[in-house]
Amino acid sequence: MVEEVKELLNRGLTAAQVKFYGLEYRYIMLYLEQQMSYNEMFNRLNIAIRQFAKRQMTWFRKMEKSGLAIHWLKGEDELDEKVNEMFSVLKIKKSCEKC
Repeated sequence: MVEEVKELLNRGLTAAQVKFYGLEYRYIMLYLEQQMSYNEMFNRLNIAIRQFAKRQMTWFRKMEKSGLAIHWLKGEDELDEKVNEMFSVLKIKKSCEKC
């Protein structure tokens, strides 16, 4: 991903634009700007990702407590299983075999 960020900068994006892309991009830019070492960037990014995931789960639990039904998909399921479950939840009949 560091190479991806370098390529974005080579294509003319500013550091501020790259940082706007998301959490990972912000931390990689801090590393490329030599504001932190690679190990520090890696460790702080992992902490920030876990904190973000925790906030997301808190948000989803609040939504469920408010009465909104959330249909969770299993990450380990194959893509076609996930798609079939989504169709089932949405009560949509597939119109083609490739869908």
